[in-house]
Amino acid sequence: MAKDTTPKRIEQPSFKSKPAPIAYPIQARRRGQEGTVVVEVWLDEQGRQIKRVVAKSSGVSALDNTALKGIAKYRFSAYVENGRAIAHRVHIPIRFKLD
Repeated sequence: MAKDTTPKRIEQPSFKSKPAPIAYPIQARRRGQEGTVVVEVWLDEQGRQIKRVVAKSSGVSALDNTALKGIAKYRFSAYVENGRAIAHRVHIPIRFKLD
């Protein structure tokens, strides 16, 4: 039987530095498009990003792609469980809302 290689999902990510806000895509803003994208980020033992996938689409590909690109710049900390750093994954919602 294949070993489950999916990293443990944690609720709260920890960041090495405060993530920068993700800029609203200009086209989407012009078109009045809004939505929330949930991005699942897989992280290794050091907190480095291994992959990013859209776990829940906003329904607008421009928003989804912008969220993926923006999160790529985030710097995460290692996740330690029982004194050992482990690979993990986390869901990060990015909300695009026009004021």
